[in-house]
Amino acid sequence: MMKRRKALKIMGASLAVTGAATYIWAAPTAKPARAPWRNAGQYDDPVRFALSYAVLAPNPHNRQPWQVKLVSKTEAVLYCDPARRLPVTDPLDRQITIGLGCFLETLNIAANERGYRGVFNLFPDGAHPDRLDERPVARIKLIPTSLPGNQNDETLFSSITRRRTDRSPFSGRALSDDDIEALNKAAGPLCHGSLAQDILQNIRTICVDATKIEFLTPQTYAESVDLMRVGRNAINQNPDGISLEGPMIEVLNAGGVLTPDALKDTASPGFKQGLNMYLKAVNTARGFIWITTPDNSREAQIAAGRAYVRANLKATQLGISVQPLSQCLQEYPEMEKLLVDIHALLGVTAPARIQMLARLGYGTAKNKSPRWPLNSRLINT
Repeated sequence: MMKRRKALKIMGASLAVTGAATYIWAAPTAKPARAPWRNAGQYDDPVRFALSYAVLAPNPHNRQPWQVKLVSKTEAVLYCDPARRLPVTDPLDRQITIGLGCFLETLNIAANERGYRGVFNLFPDGAHPDRLDERPVARIKLIPTSLPGNQNDETLFSSITRRRTDRSPFSGRALSDDDIEALNKAAGPLCHGSLAQDILQNIRTICVDATKIEFLTPQTYAESVDLMRVGRNAINQNPDGISLEGPMIEVLNAGGVLTPDALKDTASPGFKQGLNMYLKAVNTARGFIWITTPDNSREAQIAAGRAYVRANLKATQLGISVQPLSQCLQEYPEMEKLLVDIHALLGVTAPARIQMLARLGYGTAKNKSPRWPLNSRLINT
């Protein structure tokens, strides 16, 4: 019995580190937490229609940092929810701001489907130089366009509800230069990519080293563990953060194996096994894209998010899997050297800034991240 329990602990910790439960233990069990993916678009007024898709946008650690105040059927104000920051790994709210940029561009693509385009007045009361605060991130206004469904965005819109982050190992199937060109074209001039083997190997090495730092630095790993939702009940109650689910997770959770203390034990065999599995997956990258901005202003960070989500949606249309690997771009002290290294490797010099880095390939992930419903993200007036 003791040997069996030890084996279960190892399995549980390993799955927690890799997030593998999402991929190898059959269908998701937290169905209510994924209702926003099914319910998107079930609104008559243009702004709610667009917002119902915007809440599905990619964002760091699935924190879903958006809050929205409705003004009219075509106007709204976007704020950052201060409770949804990542103060340890994202001390300057740069990644959170990028996530808000993803939100705005997804909204714009959805609005275009209804014959509108989004006009965004960014940071109308100031640009939050240090941390995002109670001031608005953007005033949103939807303006009618001549024709619904802009031709450039039709395929991106259809990809919104099919998009997902893929942490599984990628197959040996190669990408093509045409694939990279298509992603760059969809995302615009801020997006860059490479399939060159020498560059890929150097990026993989930096990403592996950065992952080790994030997982083995106590305070950064603890931030992730605190956001883990273990089992369908926890996920349905808090459909954000890092979801661990599936039949085996339910067994481990009910048996008291997947406890907070167990998840935080980086000396355990399960943690070590899970980390090795995660690093092996990182090394299966068949290509990379990165988003670079001319400076590191808040407006530039929003632009980076807008470009990234367009690349991600285009990849979805092409059947290409995407996983952000932006740990080396974070601003906490332990990551400082790798932040310099990745900029040097990719030839980006100040004041320009790499904002996003993601691996490409062909994976097996099927599940979509849980989401808070739109109504829960609206500010009462």
